[in-house]
Amino acid sequence: MRKIERDLESKHQPCVFLEVESVNSPGEFITDLVAALVECQGASPKTRIFSALGKAFALVQENIDEIETPAFRAKLRSRLRAEFSDDWHEKARKVDEIFAGLTGPVCIILDEFPVAIQNMEAEDARKFLHWFRRLRQISPGARFIVGGSVSIDHVVYNIGGTPVINDFRRVTIGGFEEGIALSVVERVFQEERWEYSPEIGRAVLDCVGEPYIPYFIMIVLAGLKEEADISGGVPSPALVERVYNRRILGSEGRHYFEHYSRRLQTTYSGQEAKAARAILSRVSVAGSLPVGIAYDIFRQSTASESEDAFLALLAQLNHDFYVNSEHSGELRFYSKMLRDWWRIYHAGTW
Repeated sequence: MRKIERDLESKHQPCVFLEVESVNSPGEFITDLVAALVECQGASPKTRIFSALGKAFALVQENIDEIETPAFRAKLRSRLRAEFSDDWHEKARKVDEIFAGLTGPVCIILDEFPVAIQNMEAEDARKFLHWFRRLRQISPGARFIVGGSVSIDHVVYNIGGTPVINDFRRVTIGGFEEGIALSVVERVFQEERWEYSPEIGRAVLDCVGEPYIPYFIMIVLAGLKEEADISGGVPSPALVERVYNRRILGSEGRHYFEHYSRRLQTTYSGQEAKAARAILSRVSVAGSLPVGIAYDIFRQSTASESEDAFLALLAQLNHDFYVNSEHSGELRFYSKMLRDWWRIYHAGTW
């Protein structure tokens, strides 16, 4: 998401980036959004953004000459938090005025948006999603880019359903193509002044497995650097394998993957998490698992015969990049590296 921001800024495109993972209420979201518009880099008091803000909020209009000072931003944020702390739904109409007044294009990037929705009280989240949909519809000058590490479908399912997000155009971010992945590995080797060979590049990618996810590639390279710095070893295919098995899959590397386990507890219901763990445990050992057997595990774990609930769980595990079920009715881990880690630490947890 930050790369999108950099690309837009390089083209002198007005852009606002918001990391909303810690947002817990609609009022906090609106406060952060308005404050981010004020802080939009490259803007000046004469731009359409500030003009729209000034019409909606008297504080902005009265202090237009101070709008780029830190003191003003802090004052604005404080007042907005107080204003939106209660009855946010009615007061949010002021934000509608801001966006309706934008002639555009202004890009609003919202990272970890599903987590913010999940943090809100259910009724607030439901109202917020409907308000946010209306905001998108009345804002021809704004383009919203929404991303997250968890599936938004599962989050909105029980608080309004997919109709509130059916105007989103989905873009799935996968791993690198093999050639690009190898070029990344080679560039890191050059920066570290290590001798690179196609064999060692292949060894790194073999640890990661397809798809070649950038985060996992960096885990291997970071582990290789730590080992080289500590032991003075020269990077080689054999050293890559040793680093992978002992350092990355060992206790030292557990923190790289632990959030995949914790996320089941925070984003899935109790019964869903129990069934998901049981299914993932079996898949990690077997390599692939027929969907029919996964359904049997689901029924045993939840005491539910609901095929709809089972299919919803599979969709969630797919969307959250745990498994891939596109191979003729077989479940497989989306990532070889994640499967290796899960087999070591969670294969026995049901």
